[in-house]
Amino acid sequence: MNKKIEAVISQYGGNGSFTKVAPTQAMLAEAQQKLGFPIPEQFIEYLNVYSHGGIGFEILGVGFDGTMFFLDETLEYREDGLPGNLLVVENCDEWLYCVDVDTGEVVSWYFDDDPSVDYPCFDDYLLDRLNDAIENL
Repeated sequence: MNKKIEAVISQYGGNGSFTKVAPTQAMLAEAQQKLGFPIPEQFIEYLNVYSHGGIGFEILGVGFDGTMFFLDETLEYREDGLPGNLLVVENCDEWLYCVDVDTGEVVSWYFDDDPSVDYPCFDDYLLDRLNDAIENL
């Protein structure tokens, strides 16, 4: 896990909430089978440590009851045209932040629009979103 992310969450984590329910290998295998692609390593690292939640925003992970929210949202939005190479990591209502599993980039996607690249990788996305949230505390 990125040390900068760990430091920020360690310092400000009390202002947010994380389930810290790491997915099992069986859960990850099931998700990858249903998604049709491997889950990116940086996202798996986040899931294994923090899982679901955030500080002022919500990364989709694993709930206390084992629900894989990232899987459910991705499959749901595929029915609305989400490209098959995108993994939903945050639902912002008007748009989704997704990891493009082909490039590792984090993109924003809105219904019927082409995804636009916002971050070169999941860690950069997460660190930026954390810093934005902290500025608004």
